[in-house]
Amino acid sequence: MSKSKAKQLKLFKLPKVRKDHGGSLAVRKRRNRRPLNLKQSHHITMKSHHAMGARSLFRHKKMILSLVKKNSSKFQLKVYEHAIQGNHIHLLVKAQTREGLQNFFRVIAGHIAQRVLKECPLKQAPGGAPHKGTGCEKNQRKFWSYLLYSRIVSWGREFKVVAKYIQKNTLELLHLIAYQPRSLQLKNGKLSSR
Repeated sequence: MSKSKAKQLKLFKLPKVRKDHGGSLAVRKRRNRRPLNLKQSHHITMKSHHAMGARSLFRHKKMILSLVKKNSSKFQLKVYEHAIQGNHIHLLVKAQTREGLQNFFRVIAGHIAQRVLKECPLKQAPGGAPHKGTGCEKNQRKFWSYLLYSRIVSWGREFKVVAKYIQKNTLELLHLIAYQPRSLQLKNGKLSSR
């Protein structure tokens, strides 16, 4: 590319394309349309501060996997990877339709919360008031701490990094490898774990 063309391109500020939505990013922010791309896969995370002890998601793993399998088939999704931890769930999926993906998000989060809370309801706070959770005020008294987090994952290197990250979560939970604190982060256009 010539220098003159490079200068011309700098004149226009291209909008950043959002790839993620929900989770702690959505706390106290106006709701926007969730970015979805049917040609790419999506990394989904659902987290609950209530998922401890009898409400641990890992204790309900069989039920959760059954719901994921049933609803992925119903809404025509392919599940590439999954990891069910004590207080959070990771899924790497690809959908055929936007409606199918949105319905999967809604149904899977709702059904898991309903089934876990049916077996192990939240206790009432002193004075009979419902137990307040963490996260944004709008989500008080709900099982999930935040709005479901999703991130568009491109094929190739980024997909492999996310798949490996999800697999590591399971291996750490089973104590097959040592826990290493890290987070997924995008650096210079490449997804890396630190």
